[in-house]
Amino acid sequence: MTVGPINAFDGFPVWYKDENGLRLQLNVDPADPFSGITPADLPNPTQPVSFPDNYPSEAFYFLTEAEMTTGSGERARLVLALEAAFVNEVPRAGDQIVFGRVRIRVFGLQPNVEYTVTHPYGVDTFIAEPDGDGTGEINFTEDIGGLNGGEFQLALNSRVFPFVRWDPSVAPLAPQGYIGDPNVLHPIVGSLFTDPFGQPQNIFRIEGPGIGIGSPDRSTTPGLNPDNCIETRLFTVLGKISTISGVDVPRATYTQNEISGGFVDVFATSDDTAQNISVSGSGFDTTLLQGMNGRYFARVRFIGENPPSSITVTNLSDIPNSTKEVIPVDFIKATANYDTDSQALTIVATSSDSIGSPLLTVEDFGVGEFTIPANGVSTTNIIFAPAGVTINSTAGGKRSIPVSVTGASDGPIPVSANAGEDETVVFGSTVILNGTSSTGPITSFSWTQLAGTPVSLLEANTATPSFLAPNSSSTLVFQLTVDGEGGPSSATVSVTVIEFAPAPIANAGPDQVVQQGASVILAGSSTGVVTTYQWEQTSGFPVQLTNANTSTATFTFPIQQETLTFQLTVVGPGGTSSDTVQITSGPVSETLTVTRAEYRTRDAEWRISGTSDVLGAGVLISIYIGSTINGPLLSQVPVDDLGEWKYRVEGSSQLPGVTRSISIQSSVGGILNNIPLNVRN
Repeated sequence: MTVGPINAFDGFPVWYKDENGLRLQLNVDPADPFSGITPADLPNPTQPVSFPDNYPSEAFYFLTEAEMTTGSGERARLVLALEAAFVNEVPRAGDQIVFGRVRIRVFGLQPNVEYTVTHPYGVDTFIAEPDGDGTGEINFTEDIGGLNGGEFQLALNSRVFPFVRWDPSVAPLAPQGYIGDPNVLHPIVGSLFTDPFGQPQNIFRIEGPGIGIGSPDRSTTPGLNPDNCIETRLFTVLGKISTISGVDVPRATYTQNEISGGFVDVFATSDDTAQNISVSGSGFDTTLLQGMNGRYFARVRFIGENPPSSITVTNLSDIPNSTKEVIPVDFIKATANYDTDSQALTIVATSSDSIGSPLLTVEDFGVGEFTIPANGVSTTNIIFAPAGVTINSTAGGKRSIPVSVTGASDGPIPVSANAGEDETVVFGSTVILNGTSSTGPITSFSWTQLAGTPVSLLEANTATPSFLAPNSSSTLVFQLTVDGEGGPSSATVSVTVIEFAPAPIANAGPDQVVQQGASVILAGSSTGVVTTYQWEQTSGFPVQLTNANTSTATFTFPIQQETLTFQLTVVGPGGTSSDTVQITSGPVSETLTVTRAEYRTRDAEWRISGTSDVLGAGVLISIYIGSTINGPLLSQVPVDDLGEWKYRVEGSSQLPGVTRSISIQSSVGGILNNIPLNVRN
């Protein structure tokens, strides 16, 4: 199984090829009845396909589906696909993804009962999940591939290989150039699995208690109990056979050591069958690349003071020819080393263009961008070693290399004593000193009293010794000494002893009205002697408090219409006191859009997406069925960092309303009513 070169038109692979040598290409032509794409799948149905402005959000190299009816009259559905899509469902360069999908959905089953599903790519066993209406369901989706943009080879790890296709021994034959017709049910061939009866698994079969009773798809296979089995051998199949191998050029670099010319090294990829691939450009004659197993290479000599501004790599075996335009760049030879003894990063880098002498710069990795000197050696003193560096050339070359490390190892952090915060206590109280915030590889603790009325320390060789406060006013000073690597280290703490302390009174400050997304200051205060402050949120959308253990805490108000409540608790030697404050959001101006509102009856699938110009964590879009937000709630979805939101669910139990419309409301407060809903098969 292999993946083809990248198509310059849309950034997806030209084809995927299975172990039988069958290559399937991506088909996004809405005029092709076998593509599975209709004009309604394009943002502008009246215009031709273009990338990325008028491109479908999903398309298929391969898709086969089968359906049955259970004994309870519910639908059982199998989807097997090699799908092309986008990270956020919006066509965008760099967001292209391809994944293999196995999807099994069955409704109306007995809950908590085991069912076995046999299909062309394996056998899966499920326990039917209770769905809330007294029945059970199987709702399984397995997507395997590069789901973060690119990494197209990861789809080869999915189960949907080799591609199944229409059985050629059963009329009609598949349309010329295709492996089937997605609009017609037909038997298939191609499964590598064999069922217990020795037959290829070109079948969709479900086995479980009573599933076949009353079903039109009761099993007819000898040896199976039709009461407990349903099956079908009829599938719809989508897939267009690729007639071209394509060509990609992962690298084209030049070397120039003399004014009169130099060399261009061309690296190309295509199908692993023999291809005739040429390279042409100014300053040299058209040349054939040599290669095997899908990898091709040529070194051509160019004549002139400058390398060719562009070269054309052509797959002559393709009809029509596949081409790729590439700008040759210089090749950067480089090494990088960090010495821990001198804390010096040394980079040695040179360009393959010694005539043009392009400028080489190192990308910023935390210390700013800097230039490689003309002699090709750069030494920079920094306190850390980067994992790697990237070098750019003004001639277009780019090279990322790892940084090697030499020198002695770093030592452990030295010990550092921390005797805790100064505090005030009353006569006769039990006081616990706290050295637990000391750091480093500590081997021992030692506390001594330096000043004040003498007291008896209990467990003075631990992190938390204690003593009984004297019945006299005094300021006691204690020293903590810790020992270990890099030690010893000492710190002191003062304890003020007083006869009486009234209970403190907390004041959380006045209620506030703030803008959503604003930074909010909780300015607390208190009367009396206070040793600790503590803020906590008691209601509203959760936020992250900063400096919550001080009198003044801060947080960022969420992008929500919300009232948040916070409690300030103060503790002193005389007792504890708490007070609350409410922070309410003010109005925010927001622009909402709905870019897609669609319901597909065949899959009971909702596809709704749009934008908001209010960005920030916590913004939610509520989607309602009907012409107002008083209708049934369909779902709530978040707005991402780009201001986009989407909702996509298959097999939904919620149906469009009679008005065929939706309404949305943002948590910020924006509302759009009566958005037309496109209902299609």
